[in-house]
Amino acid sequence: MATDAVHGGRDVEALIRAAETGTPARIEIELVWVAPDQSIGQRRFALPRGARVADALAALRADASASEVCERLVRGELQLAIYGERCEPGATLHAGDRIELLAELRVDPKTARQRRVEKRRALEPRSKWRGNQGQ
Repeated sequence: MATDAVHGGRDVEALIRAAETGTPARIEIELVWVAPDQSIGQRRFALPRGARVADALAALRADASASEVCERLVRGELQLAIYGERCEPGATLHAGDRIELLAELRVDPKTARQRRVEKRRALEPRSKWRGNQGQ
C-alpha cells in the first residue's frame, strides 16, 4: 500500500481504526536518558495525537521511579532533544519519536580526541601516531 510507505504504516492503520471506532488516535513515543551511574533509563508512552514534548514530560513525572531524572530536568542539568536535535517543550511529537534527555558535554569531543592521540604518542614512540622517526 503506497500510503503506508508514505505515512509510516502503523500510523495510518491507527488513524483508520480510530475513525472506525470513534476513539482518539494515539501515538507511541519513547523517552530515554543516561542516569548518573551511566545506566540507560527508558520509558515508552502512548500519548494523544498532537501531543507535545511537555505532555511526555508530564507523563514521566507521573512515574514515581523517574523522580530523579525529573529533578535533574528542573535543575537544568538535562536538555531536551528529539533524535539528537535540540527541541523545546512545545515541540509537537510524531508517532515513533524518541525524546532524549541529554546531559551537557563535560569535554569537547575534539579536545578529548586530541588528548587521546597525545597519550598514545607518549606511550608508543614508534607507531602510526608518530611515523617511523629516526630511521
